[in-house]
Amino acid sequence: MPDQTGPEHMRQQDPALAVLAEIANDNLAERLRHEAAARIITAARRIRMLVNEDRVQRHHTGEHFVDTLAASWDPRALTALEFAEMLPIRVLDGLLGAAPRWARAMRAAMDAQLPGAAAA
Repeated sequence: MPDQTGPEHMRQQDPALAVLAEIANDNLAERLRHEAAARIITAARRIRMLVNEDRVQRHHTGEHFVDTLAASWDPRALTALEFAEMLPIRVLDGLLGAAPRWARAMRAAMDAQLPGAAAA
């Protein structure tokens, strides 16, 4: 029976080895893209709850792709990362490209809700 506490076992359990494998297989960039998408999706759901819908509509006309995508995620069924990993490449690219515009629009909407708040 192998030693479960020895250096060989600990080395096999080290998360750095998983990262090393991703780098060696040239998968790290894709992993980072999925992680970024998961963060955006999670933030979009939280921000929507924080921002008054009426104010958002004045500064953010129409439904934004980021909002639509975040609304289609069911956090009870999948983690945000699992959801992001299931997105087609084209949708993932669209989300990552649209996120900065969405974030600026949300900041403007939030600033509009706070009297005297200046855009950062």
